Amino acid sequence: MNQEKIGKFIATCRKEKNFTQQELAEKLGVSDRTIGNWENGRNMPDYSILKELCNTLDIDVNEFLSGEKLEKNEIQTHRIENLDLILKEYYKMKKQKNMFKYIAIIIGIIAIIMLIAFNCIFIFMGGLNKEEVITDTNKYQEVIGINAKNKYKDKWGMSEEIFPKTINELNVKDFKMVYLDAWDNQYLSYLVVDYSKNKYEKEVERLNEYGTEDYIGYYGVTGFTKYKLLAMEADSYQGFVYAITDGNSRIIYVEIIFCNYFMDIKYNEHIPNDYLPDGFDATKNNSYRKKFLE
Repeated sequence: MNQEKIGKFIATCRKEKNFTQQELAEKLGVSDRTIGNWENGRNMPDYSILKELCNTLDIDVNEFLSGEKLEKNEIQTHRIENLDLILKEYYKMKKQKNMFKYIAIIIGIIAIIMLIAFNCIFIFMGGLNKEEVITDTNKYQEVIGINAKNKYKDKWGMSEEIFPKTINELNVKDFKMVYLDAWDNQYLSYLVVDYSKNKYEKEVERLNEYGTEDYIGYYGVTGFTKYKLLAMEADSYQGFVYAITDGNSRIIYVEIIFCNYFMDIKYNEHIPNDYLPDGFDATKNNSYRKKFLE
């Protein structure tokens, strides 16, 4: 399958239906970022949603797999080709069944050995769940933005463009980055800046141009009460990057980035509650996570 071709085909069919990415996402129960990733060829729809996607775009599954509209006779031809491919894979797997069985046993043994070894290391080192806290503003560009290094560079694809590129000439009142490797990297950061009148107006203009994505309902979030939201990047799985203001001179930049529908970082101990969205709950037993695990 040509993933890039299929992505362009999805985009073409969506536009023919006069759907925006957000409208299509709502019909399928996914985020608009997910639709964008499909259309850019970065990944493919899950099998569980493929039928619904095809029905919504009024296309045949074989047209989807081909990445183009097909005539009726072509659909039948492609259907036979796809069936033939599936049958070949089935017989190939059947021949390799015994080999896979042995491989599975070997992998199981290796996994047990690694688990025992890890437990020994875990006990010796005091475990992985040790939060790393950075408050030194001199390290800002090492942990935030496009120049971030190593483990701080790729935060699960979440953009940090909302944050200032540099803070050398800013009146920074508070800064904190919390990093945790709890099997998967997690990040909690906030930056508090007091601006002069002119700089404040320019920064508000920049953030308003960046805009806001839909975020209401993610992890129980209902909005912001104490502060005004200026810009928001939100993902129903990975979390939030946003900027809020008191309406005078102060702007607060926040990122809460994690995965698996909950956060191991004890965020309530690291960030003032007023900086968090109202209703935000990323604890292990949060109701948002339960909904996806049911």
